[in-house]
Amino acid sequence: MTASPPRFQAPAVQYPVSGRSVWIGAALALVSLASLSALIAWAGLGASRHPAWITGAAFALWLLTVGIAWRFAFTLSSGVLAWDGQAWTFQGGPDGVRWGSLTVCIDLQHRMAVRLAGDDGLARWFWLERCRDSARWGDLRRAVYSRPGQGVADAPEKASEGAGPV
Repeated sequence: MTASPPRFQAPAVQYPVSGRSVWIGAALALVSLASLSALIAWAGLGASRHPAWITGAAFALWLLTVGIAWRFAFTLSSGVLAWDGQAWTFQGGPDGVRWGSLTVCIDLQHRMAVRLAGDDGLARWFWLERCRDSARWGDLRRAVYSRPGQGVADAPEKASEGAGPV
């Protein structure tokens, strides 16, 4: 029986992160207008059966949620997200350098929403787009889905440790 080949690690990569995105702005504007249109249609066609304060509360809730969404979109961080084969770091913003673990929340192939959970318990969100650096996009995607490396030299021994009798 032959030993399994060592697991390949994603290359180290640095990727520019821009806080503002035309794509997010357009998607948020579309969702905001569509939900406002639905709310206006509900208020005009069916809300007369309810007390006026319910209609007012619905509009206030819409305004609150849209405001929170726009605030989130405008406060996304700018800087450089880096993978060194072991850990993720973010350089930029008032925090300086942050270390942490990265989680993919949305993957649209050419765009990703990721969350960097810092060692201090705070989290930072990033919107990554291929158009920022298309030459390194493939490396970034490999790094996002890889696990920290252990060293290639001892990989066959590590792999055989967990193997049962044959």
